[in-house]
Amino acid sequence: MNISKQRLMAIGSGVLAAAMTVGTATTALAQSNFPERDIEFIVGYNPGGGYSTWAQAVAPYIEEHLPNDVNVRVRHMPGAGSVVATNYLYRQQPDGYTIGIVNLGGLAPAQATQDVAFDLTEMTWLGRLSLDSNIMTVRADSDIHTVEDFMARDSVRISTKGMTASSTISAAVTLDEMGMDWKPINHDGTSEAVLSVVRGDADAIWGAMDSLATYVHNGDIRILMYYDGQRNPDYPDAPIPSEVGFPEALNEGFNSNRVIGAPGGMDPDVRAILEEAIRLAVEDPDFQKQLDRMEVSTQYADGDATAKIVRSSVSGYTDYADVISSLLSE
Repeated sequence: MNISKQRLMAIGSGVLAAAMTVGTATTALAQSNFPERDIEFIVGYNPGGGYSTWAQAVAPYIEEHLPNDVNVRVRHMPGAGSVVATNYLYRQQPDGYTIGIVNLGGLAPAQATQDVAFDLTEMTWLGRLSLDSNIMTVRADSDIHTVEDFMARDSVRISTKGMTASSTISAAVTLDEMGMDWKPINHDGTSEAVLSVVRGDADAIWGAMDSLATYVHNGDIRILMYYDGQRNPDYPDAPIPSEVGFPEALNEGFNSNRVIGAPGGMDPDVRAILEEAIRLAVEDPDFQKQLDRMEVSTQYADGDATAKIVRSSVSGYTDYADVISSLLSE
């Protein structure tokens, strides 16, 4: 039987179209099938802290915006400044059923200076929830009115929440740039650390703006320096590091990025579903109202932008690896 060239081409086109249709349907089916069971949302700290609060707040909204009716279950896994949790997260299957909220400001220096099991640059990044700028503060009625006043002291006592805390790392790097001797006074939580400054046991405390905002607003402590690319208009008298002679890398390099990640090598379709659910959760008006009640705000970034932030942070911390290594060995 003779079949014309045109007929063969038509048959071929039909087969190709059918194959493409099947392929598209298969992809759609794969997307609609995820997730088929509950998702574990890892938090590397104890309940009640900032990262726990963020995870508990956003998890129900991620659930709501996933295509299937499953739960996003928050699981706390404290230890070693969330290194334990991130080691666990990094080792899981990249199937989308294990995600975690990550303290980039604490884990990037850990990777730069310690023998950890994870590599942040190889993980799958699903989005940034918030950017929390660091602040350097003193007691509200302290006779330290400027950074220069602070640097004029021979030595200082710094209230901390442990030597591995990201705020302590920010303090250590800044104090190294200042060339100052300092003594840490460690505490278990933010309220105790602030009280140490209010009592006069310590001269200053570094921390994330969200964590210390209540104490600033209450008049317990006063901002001496604000870490960002520009001054905060709500605190116009507080300079940023580069304005008082420090490297520009200090302006934003050690701020707290609350990011959501997962094991590396995730299927693109699964990643897209999770990333979209997180974006919609952040934009949800009810979630935004909840953040208002928490007196915090979100600075969302998508997965690709978050991956760039992670790479930049890991790279930046290597510049201060010696300082951070010395701190973490104490």
